[in-house]
Amino acid sequence: MTNIQQGHVIAFFAFDVGYEVDLDKVRELLTTTPVQPLSRKKLNPNYLQYSKAPQILHLGATAELVTRPGHMQATIFDFGAVSIAYRWPLAVSGEPLALAALPQISHDLYERNLEAHARELMGSLLQRLEPAITKPAFSALVEDYYVFVVEKFEAALNADELLQQHGAALAQTLRFEVKQLSRELQEEALSQRLSYYTDDLALLEWNSAVIFDADYEDTVNVLELLNVELLEARYIDAQLDKRLHEYERLIRRRNALPMPFRNTYKRAIAELAEARIESSLLAERVENALKLIGNLYLARLHTLGVRRFNLQDWQQQIAQKLDIASEFYQLLNDRVHTAQSHTLEIIVIVLIMVEVALGLLRH
Repeated sequence: MTNIQQGHVIAFFAFDVGYEVDLDKVRELLTTTPVQPLSRKKLNPNYLQYSKAPQILHLGATAELVTRPGHMQATIFDFGAVSIAYRWPLAVSGEPLALAALPQISHDLYERNLEAHARELMGSLLQRLEPAITKPAFSALVEDYYVFVVEKFEAALNADELLQQHGAALAQTLRFEVKQLSRELQEEALSQRLSYYTDDLALLEWNSAVIFDADYEDTVNVLELLNVELLEARYIDAQLDKRLHEYERLIRRRNALPMPFRNTYKRAIAELAEARIESSLLAERVENALKLIGNLYLARLHTLGVRRFNLQDWQQQIAQKLDIASEFYQLLNDRVHTAQSHTLEIIVIVLIMVEVALGLLRH
């Protein structure tokens, strides 16, 4: 039997809380610590770091998992997002855990419905953070992600051996299943993997990951950021959907009075321009939050996560909707300009007719 000698399980819940967070103001309001810079492990150059280091706020203890209490913390990002994390020890020295027990733990954790607790916790935290937030607004959207970390096994095991001997259990863990999966689903669940050394392994699924690595913190930080990126992509997409639906109805509606005497589009044009700019800026800030470039381990991990989370599809949808927003903006402007031109033409014609009439009256 393969036993885990040391490990952790982490549950992330990402929320959007506003347009922007002033991290300097956060440090004045709360006792926080910055996320640690990326380590020199795996040859990460010093310049590949957070553009603005997120702030970590410790939130106390949480209920037990595997008979062990855990703790909670919030990671606050400057682009208006907060990630609530629940962390529990899976095993500690002298109290090993059988690897075969991971699928049941995974299933039980997923069935706990921690989202409701995380949302309540976030609502309470938002009251304390509000003075540091520009345009505070607690979005209904949430994105969750679960990470199972194995730092050390009782007996030495490399990545290939782990997959060969325990691939079925790892696939079940990634899919939160207690019943053994088919060979096809096992292969699919384990298909997105990455190793740097022979004795480390990262397995990424759309809603979970298994990390076998004694030095795992950087990997977990990148996965947390990826979860936040996915949330922000969904948030931008939802906001654009809402705006586009409103402007579509506005475009179909006819004016009661001719423009420019009653320009019903003035506010819509201004809001549409603001929405385009805010969406583009938010997407850029999220994308640039962590500088990972080149063919490095964490950059490859991030690329793997982007593919697994289908982030490129979300980004493509957002780009298409921004194009539609641009077309709506142009259409509304054109409609205003056309109405103004027609009104001026009518005024000119009326003035000419008045002048002609006055001339006739003089004779």
